[in-house]
Amino acid sequence: MTTGRQINYPEYENFLDHLQKKGGPFKFVTAHKHFPVGSKVGTAPKARSLEEIRKSVLESPRVKSVISEETLRRKCPSEDVRKEAEEILDEMSHTFNLYNVRSFGYAVCKAMEKLYDGIYVNEQKLLEIRERSKKDCVIFMPSHKTYFDFLLLSLICFQYDIQLPAIAAGQDFMSMKFMAGVLRRSGAFFMRRSFGTDQLYWAVFSEYVQTHVVNNDRTVEFFVEATRSRVGKSLHPKYGMLQMILEPYLRGSVYDIVIVPVSMNYDKILEEKLYAYELLGFPKPKESTGGLLKAREILNNSHGSCFLTFGDPISVRDHFGVTLHRNTFVCQPDSQFVLDVQAKTEIKKFAHHVVEIHNKNAVITVWSVACMTILQTFDRDDQATLSYSGVYTGVQDLITLLNQLGTVVNIQGNLDKNLRYYLEMHADLFEPFDITASDFPLKFIDFPVAHQKQGVPIKVMERAVSRLILTTYSNGMIHAVDSEGIICAILQNCGFSEIEKVRNEFCWLHNLMKREFVTIPGELPQLFEKTLKILETSGILEVSDGKLEIIDEKNANVLGKLVLPYFYNIEMAFEVFSPKKPIISDLAEVVGTVQKNISDAYQDRLPNTRLSFLSTEPIKNAFAALTDFGIFEKSNSGLQINFGKLQQVKTRLANFTKAQISTSKL
Repeated sequence: MTTGRQINYPEYENFLDHLQKKGGPFKFVTAHKHFPVGSKVGTAPKARSLEEIRKSVLESPRVKSVISEETLRRKCPSEDVRKEAEEILDEMSHTFNLYNVRSFGYAVCKAMEKLYDGIYVNEQKLLEIRERSKKDCVIFMPSHKTYFDFLLLSLICFQYDIQLPAIAAGQDFMSMKFMAGVLRRSGAFFMRRSFGTDQLYWAVFSEYVQTHVVNNDRTVEFFVEATRSRVGKSLHPKYGMLQMILEPYLRGSVYDIVIVPVSMNYDKILEEKLYAYELLGFPKPKESTGGLLKAREILNNSHGSCFLTFGDPISVRDHFGVTLHRNTFVCQPDSQFVLDVQAKTEIKKFAHHVVEIHNKNAVITVWSVACMTILQTFDRDDQATLSYSGVYTGVQDLITLLNQLGTVVNIQGNLDKNLRYYLEMHADLFEPFDITASDFPLKFIDFPVAHQKQGVPIKVMERAVSRLILTTYSNGMIHAVDSEGIICAILQNCGFSEIEKVRNEFCWLHNLMKREFVTIPGELPQLFEKTLKILETSGILEVSDGKLEIIDEKNANVLGKLVLPYFYNIEMAFEVFSPKKPIISDLAEVVGTVQKNISDAYQDRLPNTRLSFLSTEPIKNAFAALTDFGIFEKSNSGLQINFGKLQQVKTRLANFTKAQISTSKL
């Protein structure tokens, strides 16, 4: 399967063209709709009322059983616990209303017309999904880059007469007051970020989600990454919601469930600057209606196009086949449903498989390649003034290499026109330039920050904002080269070329970086073989007598340099721990120290140091990797560091990066 998509008619249709053909937003939202009505197995299609959905949850054996258990545990009247269950249900439930959807949809359509030049969707897949939704419950699992994701998906479902989804949204949206009500009436239901050990909440929420699946009331939408990716690439998936969705299938309550991965990509992300500030460690502002109204100024600027690629619908029944035996779960009581180890493993692998499809179907833009090219230039001199001609040549060379590897970059028309289009769209990152000139300088501006953070000067933070924005967009293409780059860097740096040794190192490095480069658990050897074949086919290396040999040094070097900065980043995070302080109270306390070390290294102009390393995300991922490797041991006074294990990890990583890291310790 090729990585990347080319946006061409007739595979992709522009939704905004449809909007105009229908006479504009008002006629679009008031058009008569024919949403298919789903049904429960063995019953005729019937649209349930909100009250019927509510009653089915509260009267379910699971919720009634937990109410009884909580009544005994708390030693209180059952009416009190039932009232609490009703309050939980009222707090989370959507109050879907088509009239509200039409009203809100009008405002959304008007905004989309101002924001975007195009909203592209692969239409044939949507027609297929509509047919499947008549028989089985359809679950949309989109990638998550911006708050606009769920608005766009609902809009497209409305256009193609697909039952609008019930959308799992975080409870923090409820602080938006007016907007929370609008979202609730548009199909959003609200979930806590963490359920903890609240058995009553677990029971009510599980039953609420599953009654939609079993009765096929409407499609369901949730984000497998659980939160927006502020870094422009896929996040490590979460499994709880997916397990909840699949439970009715495992119990035999439904014949099948259809999963639809949706890749959502944007030329310009609305929250790009907000993400950069958040990644530097400045607190995320609370969601509020006032904040949304202030954000209206963004409507004055073009954000290019967005691309929704609907993947092939996946039959849960076909996908899991014999790997999950339903007879194991059918007889379990509702309130005591437990997944065995094999079932959990298979469901986790499936979540990662969905993320893999997101990446395969992602639209890689010229801007993503340009940002990667610019970052590579800054690796040589972070304060350089770039030229358009230099960036153009770098982009052209990198696209040629990507094509050689079988990756598609979406180029509309010629490259020069495309690159100028993106530079003009992102002109707010640069000092003024003449886009019509044959060549012109490109100098990034610094963005204001409110105050310095622990030992990091304001000037460094101000410059870091643009570097973090560049990194977010460049991450949109890293999934196409991460494995290839790792193999090339192993061959160049590690001093061995035997296939078995390279495979072992490849698997170890990917395990270390599993939160940076999402892969399918247990399938790294297969990924190695697949990547090897790509590198062989593209003429970058060859296999002979059980050994690997690079035959295209130039491109192998480029691929290695594309991925090594991700390893330099976590390597600098590892250096923060010192035997002088063998116990730390909390990992969060050392994030600021790592940022200070990175800032110091940058100011001293040490090699292999990027300002984007100040991002809190890879630092936290580095600490999570050390936790996976058993470096931290819990004690009464905090986390004790196993320096023997830590040194083993650092030594093996240093053999791969060949970097000279010099930073202060805790």
